[in-house]
Amino acid sequence: MIQGLLSDPSFIPVTIVFSLFIFFAYWQKLNKYIMHLSVVYAAFLFFTALSYSNNEYVNEEDQLTGKGSINDSSNQDTIVTENLNRDQNNKTNIEPSSPIVIKEYKPKEEKEDDLPKTISVKRLIVCENINLKLRKPVRIREAFLDTTSRIYCFAGVKNPDKSENITHYWEYNGEYYAKVHMNVSVSEYFRCWSYITPREGYTGQWSVSVIDDQDNVLKKHEFTIEPYGSNEN
Repeated sequence: MIQGLLSDPSFIPVTIVFSLFIFFAYWQKLNKYIMHLSVVYAAFLFFTALSYSNNEYVNEEDQLTGKGSINDSSNQDTIVTENLNRDQNNKTNIEPSSPIVIKEYKPKEEKEDDLPKTISVKRLIVCENINLKLRKPVRIREAFLDTTSRIYCFAGVKNPDKSENITHYWEYNGEYYAKVHMNVSVSEYFRCWSYITPREGYTGQWSVSVIDDQDNVLKKHEFTIEPYGSNEN
């Protein structure tokens, strides 16, 4: 019992704290508290020693009866074997699940629109600028000087049924020069425009066409770009 008390990890710290309290009480002349502290310390020693004596009794009883804290490996092996046998018996009753049938993905077929398009171009001109506020062409011309910074194509489109995609297709001397894609909403008169910046020396015959999404030419307009000073006398 005494050996267990001395080996207790709390014995030394508690004893040190108790000694400090006794010294402090004696120094401050608080002699009446020394008795109380001694009673508390004595109770600590008593109950700590008592707990160790009970543990020693239990250990001696275990030694006499052959019971201890070490697990019996033979018993563990027996339990594991029984569990394995039970798992195997349970597995024999499991039926295989039916195979998963994977179906080939087939996208939905889209219906082709065989109806003729109702979109049409009511007006197609070229000009030098666009009044954005009024959405009207400014300085409409059939011939432009090669010093013109921009040439606009203005189109008035009737599109009564559904939204359509169109393209302004620009050509120089019959060859592709530029194209501008745009979407036309449902409207009785939808105004849209695009522009090009002609390169230096590109004088001659020009044209701009409005083409639908099936490459049908809805309307075409031709114009010319002339060199500066060619009209002077």
